Amino acid sequence: MDYYYLKRNDSIQLIDIVFLEALENYTLFYLSNGSKIISSSTLKRHQEKLPENSFVRINRSMMINTRHIRKIFCKNDTNFIRMKNGRDLKVSRRRRDTLDLIAS
Repeated sequence: MDYYYLKRNDSIQLIDIVFLEALENYTLFYLSNGSKIISSSTLKRHQEKLPENSFVRINRSMMINTRHIRKIFCKNDTNFIRMKNGRDLKVSRRRRDTLDLIAS
């Protein structure tokens, strides 16, 4: 199993990460069991460390694990991704090309 290390002795299984949300200079990890973990690193720093083939940025403050996508849909000219945990996350216009990569 693949793990992501937040600190030396603190790790998360990659498959358990649903999405990440930036909170100023912190990052909030949303996990498949419904729990959340806060990290003192920026979202950009996590983006550099996480595998590109599984984790993609969908807007300025969010990054998703593509394995947890339930569906992609459009509502009022805005694209959304519904995650398996039921959350609908907005995809920025600038990141719409990301949807093509996910869908293929």
